[in-house]
Amino acid sequence: MPIAPTATDSELLSALRQGEAAALDALFRRHYVDLCRVALRIVSDEAAAEDIVQVMFTKLWTRRTKLPDEIPAVGPYLRRSVRNRSLNYLRDKQRMPVDDGELPEVSADERSQPGAALETEELSHRLHHAIDRLPERCRLVFVMSKVEEMSHREIAEGLDISVKTVENQMTRAYKFLREWLAFVLLLIAQNA
Repeated sequence: MPIAPTATDSELLSALRQGEAAALDALFRRHYVDLCRVALRIVSDEAAAEDIVQVMFTKLWTRRTKLPDEIPAVGPYLRRSVRNRSLNYLRDKQRMPVDDGELPEVSADERSQPGAALETEELSHRLHHAIDRLPERCRLVFVMSKVEEMSHREIAEGLDISVKTVENQMTRAYKFLREWLAFVLLLIAQNA
């Protein structure tokens, strides 16, 4: 049965459940680029992101008869699946993205000082190391908030936890990072 180009995502998913390969193709064409962006933001590897999305669509096909009867929003359902697969990929690789944005701009005076670039690099290294030391759930929430720029509500929905739990994890992350970095700076000052 041909799939109408105006078919909604829900109609495509219904046709997919019935074994219509054209429905999978239509969903793939409609969502592939956006889903790759979601995965890329998490794994920071274009080839891995594409693989994650392709595997997700393969699983969608092989498990089509087991899909929930009611999926009110197909796009967010697919994004959540890709996000979960991306996080599993990172867990399996035993690495998490820790880039918390760019460091503050360094003035011309600071750049001209010997060692300024080295100090900035060292600070960046220490910050990333501190983020790596966060407990796993706390680190995951922190990275989703700061790297993926997701709202607390989006994080809560993505991880199936409450917004209050997200807020508590962010508070815990900030407290840990402040304490860890203060300790490291104290050690540096004592050795200087």
